[in-house]
Amino acid sequence: KPPTRETHPKVRFWTRKDYEDWLDSPEAGGSNRGLYVYLEDENGDVPTSEMLTKIRRALRAGWIELTQRKIAPDTWGRASTTALQFIRAHMEKDFPLFKLAESGWKLEHLCTKTYLAWRTKCLDDN
Repeated sequence: KPPTRETHPKVRFWTRKDYEDWLDSPEAGGSNRGLYVYLEDENGDVPTSEMLTKIRRALRAGWIELTQRKIAPDTWGRASTTALQFIRAHMEKDFPLFKLAESGWKLEHLCTKTYLAWRTKCLDDN
């Protein structure tokens, strides 16, 4: 059974709206939780910098795999269902924190924010 807000009450950002509402709050303005505040573990804690490095490395490896399979999109918003499913399975297996979100929005958000820069740097140079 997938995790839910009820099974993981310490997770604050189950939906993108939860996160966006928080961004607009006074609390967010004074927060030192960083850019990845929405990536929470089951205790509501933000990943360590070491964990973020592992997440980014794994995500880039997944994108390389998409490239090798010739299904890497030009932009993340244009990713095929196959590409999306591959990345989701790839990342959720090693980083269960991505399951702590409605409809996989946290992984989608991370990909949307970081894919284009990776593609521009790593693919368009070749």
